[in-house]
Amino acid sequence: MQEQPPAAGKPAGYTGFFTDAHWWLFCLLILVLNFLLLAFDPLPKLFMGDSGSYLWTALSGWMPPDRSFLYGYVIRWSSLWTESLTSLLILQAFLGAITAILVALVCRWIFGLASRLSYLFGLLCSLDPLQLVWERYVSTETISLFFYGLMLLFSFLYLKQRRLWELAILQILSVFVISFRMSYLLVVQMSAVLLPLIAFLPEIWAAVRKHSSTLLKVSGLKSAGLHLVFSILLMLVLQQGYRQINGRLAGREPAYLHASGLSLLATWAPALKRTDSPDPRLSELIAEGGQFHLNDIRARARQLYSPGYLVARWKQIEPNAAVSSRVAKQTALNALLRRPLGVATLGAKTFLGYWDFSQIHRQATTELGRDLPKEITSALAAHFRLSPARYGDVKKYTLLQGYFLRAQPYYYLVLLAPFLCSGLIFFVSEGYGFLLFLHSWILFGTATFLSVTASVRYLQPMSLLTILIFAALVKAVIDRRSQSTSAAAR
Repeated sequence: MQEQPPAAGKPAGYTGFFTDAHWWLFCLLILVLNFLLLAFDPLPKLFMGDSGSYLWTALSGWMPPDRSFLYGYVIRWSSLWTESLTSLLILQAFLGAITAILVALVCRWIFGLASRLSYLFGLLCSLDPLQLVWERYVSTETISLFFYGLMLLFSFLYLKQRRLWELAILQILSVFVISFRMSYLLVVQMSAVLLPLIAFLPEIWAAVRKHSSTLLKVSGLKSAGLHLVFSILLMLVLQQGYRQINGRLAGREPAYLHASGLSLLATWAPALKRTDSPDPRLSELIAEGGQFHLNDIRARARQLYSPGYLVARWKQIEPNAAVSSRVAKQTALNALLRRPLGVATLGAKTFLGYWDFSQIHRQATTELGRDLPKEITSALAAHFRLSPARYGDVKKYTLLQGYFLRAQPYYYLVLLAPFLCSGLIFFVSEGYGFLLFLHSWILFGTATFLSVTASVRYLQPMSLLTILIFAALVKAVIDRRSQSTSAAAR
């Protein structure tokens, strides 16, 4: 007997899915698979300087000015008392498995795929090379992706049921997402505005139609307006709370990140002109940009991190951290407003940088690890009983590192997924098609227009969306074939 998908109007498979013995076998399989991989590849890895920042937060409470802070406390709560980072890896392996299970839930409850296909896409998520490798790193990728997966699930549920409590949970989850990885900020904020509009798109469309009744127009617009205002206000309140907490812990003014202006300045450095800055000192520094390759798009990472380049020189001129970041942000935004095409060109060139295959391989190899500063190795030995080998002494990559590097063709499938999703909205009438389109393109923009270089690590959130996009495409194909068969039978 052929399995029936959940009803289109609501996620009807809640109870049936959980009482299905195959569901629990699937969950067990995913958990066993993740922990078997942990057994074969058990050593913690570090990515500098992210890992160093989070370790110092765990050990001292220091707040990184250019990264979200909550992950450092997760290290403190999970690993300091055990004196081992293995407990952190166990947590990350478990959350990685739960993320794969969330994918199966979305495929079944939201897309209406058959159970076996839902399990297949969940399994593919658990084997995703862009997700697996970071489960071994002292870095935010795995935990932030778990909360992002929860955020997506509640976004889809809200689109189906349009309940305010689901919208409230979604906004709370959104704060957790940015508390671990600030690169999600734009997608979180845009979703808060656009998600209620997508949910009430039929009512909004009915309100603008000439033949709709006045009562229908007023009722639909009132509901849409209520949900929109609720979503935006709750987002503003919760994110202001995050800013206040971040500022208080850092002993500074409220902010998402206290060095965000400096990051933006370096990202758009080749587009800067001396007239963009409100501060004559920074204007003069920009005018002298030829001394430190300001116009070289390949030097943007150095402009941000290296001594003798843009950010280091500007911080030397203006030692007040709050002032230097504020002036830097205003300068970068002036460049965007005055020369949007120039900034867009930088994003396009970053995208093209992904197609330099040898450079992307080198970048991926570099991000897998470097030699650690002495103070970090000392802290690892003292607090976590870990003595990492020098990377020059390592003869081969670990199981998951090798898997990650050999998966280079998959990088490009993820990179092109937003383009594929653009076609999806023509075949899927449900709101989840628009939501996938929105999220994929915003994350694509973050990985290109708001990044100093093309990096495979920046594609990691998009890998989850890629799996969901293909699941939605499979559902669209199945529905089209079913409709064709029904039409032929008549």
